[in-house]
Amino acid sequence: MTNRYNNKLPCPTLRPRLLVQSLRLALLGLSATSSAWAQNDPASTALPQVTVTATEEEKATGPVHGFVARRSATATKTDTAITETPQSISVVTADQIATQQARTVAEALGYTSGVQVSTGAFAIVDTASLLRGFALNNGGSFYRDGMLTSSNASYSRYAPEPYGLERIELLHGPASVMFGQNSPGGLINVVSKKPTTTALHELQVQVGSFDRKQVAGDFGGALDAAGVWSYRLTGLARDAGTQVDGTVDRRLFLAPAITWRPDERTEWTGRFEYQRSEGLSNNLFPASGTVSPNPNGQIPTSTALGRTGDNNERYENWSLSSLFSHQFNEVWSFRQNLRYTDYNGTRNNLRFAAFFPATQSAVAALQRWRLGTGSNTFTADHQLQADFGTGPLRHKVLMGLDLHHTAGTVRGYVSPNTAAGYVFSNIYTTSYGNLPAVAENYNLRTQDDQMGLYLQDQIRIGERWILSAGLRHDRSDQKVSNAIARTVTDRSDRANTRNLGLVHEMAGGFSPYLSYTESFTPTTGLSYGGDMLKPERAKQYETGIKYVPPGTNALFTLAVFDLRRQNVATADLAHAGYSIQTGEARSRGVELEGKMSLSDGLNLTSSYSYTDAKVTSNTSSSSATSTVGKALPGAARHNAGVLVDYGFQRGAMAGAHLSAGVRYIGRSYGNALNTFETPAVTLLDFGARMDLGRINSEWRNIELALKLNNVTDRVYAYCSELCEYGARRTGLLQLTTRW
Repeated sequence: MTNRYNNKLPCPTLRPRLLVQSLRLALLGLSATSSAWAQNDPASTALPQVTVTATEEEKATGPVHGFVARRSATATKTDTAITETPQSISVVTADQIATQQARTVAEALGYTSGVQVSTGAFAIVDTASLLRGFALNNGGSFYRDGMLTSSNASYSRYAPEPYGLERIELLHGPASVMFGQNSPGGLINVVSKKPTTTALHELQVQVGSFDRKQVAGDFGGALDAAGVWSYRLTGLARDAGTQVDGTVDRRLFLAPAITWRPDERTEWTGRFEYQRSEGLSNNLFPASGTVSPNPNGQIPTSTALGRTGDNNERYENWSLSSLFSHQFNEVWSFRQNLRYTDYNGTRNNLRFAAFFPATQSAVAALQRWRLGTGSNTFTADHQLQADFGTGPLRHKVLMGLDLHHTAGTVRGYVSPNTAAGYVFSNIYTTSYGNLPAVAENYNLRTQDDQMGLYLQDQIRIGERWILSAGLRHDRSDQKVSNAIARTVTDRSDRANTRNLGLVHEMAGGFSPYLSYTESFTPTTGLSYGGDMLKPERAKQYETGIKYVPPGTNALFTLAVFDLRRQNVATADLAHAGYSIQTGEARSRGVELEGKMSLSDGLNLTSSYSYTDAKVTSNTSSSSATSTVGKALPGAARHNAGVLVDYGFQRGAMAGAHLSAGVRYIGRSYGNALNTFETPAVTLLDFGARMDLGRINSEWRNIELALKLNNVTDRVYAYCSELCEYGARRTGLLQLTTRW
């Protein structure tokens, strides 16, 4: 754990100045809206009702029919064709999420190139995934509607609910020019379901393994005859157990949204989200007994370290968002995105520390964590776009100012790595008495402020060439207050980042590209000596080709990359709760991905990734502890997946859909010293759904669906120093009605 919190400002003038700048730009947008409203009669500018179909022109943040998205705004913050973007982008559409019946974002990304998901056994967070071999940072890798969900200061464990998403977009590699702080492997931008003028009514009931019970609903439509106002209301409630004894999987999610569109040039959406989740925290075991032999046998996959409540976490968060856009004329347009998020969580965790008294004995020494967290985050992104021509060049220029402010606290107890701090138990019988009372020994408050100015130009040169270039300047300030030691540490950093890309659109649907990108990531963790960690830096070279076969709804991509990361922060194994910076790491690889949605009812997504991620230098002076040349823990060299969904169009099976998926996770080293390996595993998934109206007209608009994950019930684990079992075979039965 490396995140620490503070509620005080690192610079007394920074936050007020940033808020004033945001308010000024907000007034600019509202002024433009008032002017447009005064000049146009609402009745004369009312939009007709639009029905979303497969032939409707796709928008970068809108719905997609099938598995193939053609446009995205994640890489450029502009509505741009994926084939015109000189960086690898993967999109998981709402249709694919529904086909997979994905419980988490990580699960939905299971068939995507470049990302390796741990598929942990019902953990309620998405923090164990790897992007191009580097660990996903929940504070700097998750964005919602283009805005940071939380910074490294918040220690947020928030995981977006897939049922509330229109699409999940994975941007491969560094992306600081557009987003400021982000993890070097890439970022995940989830796009929320938004109001629609087309009437939408969906109600869903689900039951499944481990006494799973879930109900969900999605409703939307116009609020007035002219379609100026529209709404969306999405919600979900789940109560379930898991394969781990004495644990739960509970979630309550509610997201109402409203859109105001007085004319074709102006749009505003307000969205509120509330989410409360409770479930299993990290259930971490030693390699011995999970992926390697132990004289006492295999540790059962149902084993929970601790009793009910000892390995459990709860979090609650709510957010309020504002998304505004206005087009002044054919050249100039303005967008402003704002969000305020409040997060609170508690985390109880017992994790394996060592066997006691001898290696591979049945008795384990467990380390105890009891943490409470609270934070608030404000993000703002203001964009001014100009589309114009200069001779043979067509420019799409984007000028932006974004900022975020996070203030958070984490306090509680972290037991020391000594016999006095351990809880002893037989790891196979997990028999516990009353856990000893603990006193608070951890209380850090952190504040993280960042402001960035960015400039990007996408230039179309003639008919075939597209050149893009971006530049950003960031100002970052952090402050950490230790209430136990009564110390205050602060740090200020300034950074410039760049990107450059070139795409050539060839005849026949081929688009080869080249790109260079950089990232800058302030790190709010502390070393054991009390010093704040240096910001991480990364740079990447990438080349590839994107292919759209003429006359088909398909997209195929190939990417080859070289990614270098500096000032890598890792957990300090000798001092719980602190971090060390081990030097540099490099990731090289190849990624292939293909998606098809054909008119005969076939949807397909497939991927293959080869990733060679290793440490290239570190600070260790001992050859016994040096990790130079070692593979990054958990990063498999080979990952692949294929998911096929087929809907029968005629005959006795008309109205039925069958889906089947194969996921391959290659072997990887399980720790930094590469002393043991995690075996490869192949997982099979199966799904079926049927329109019951085809059987009986009285059941029209009702769909019955079945989903089985890990059909062959393979036992496997994900390891990074310690190991966590993956999900065993699970089944879901779902009934959906739409009207």
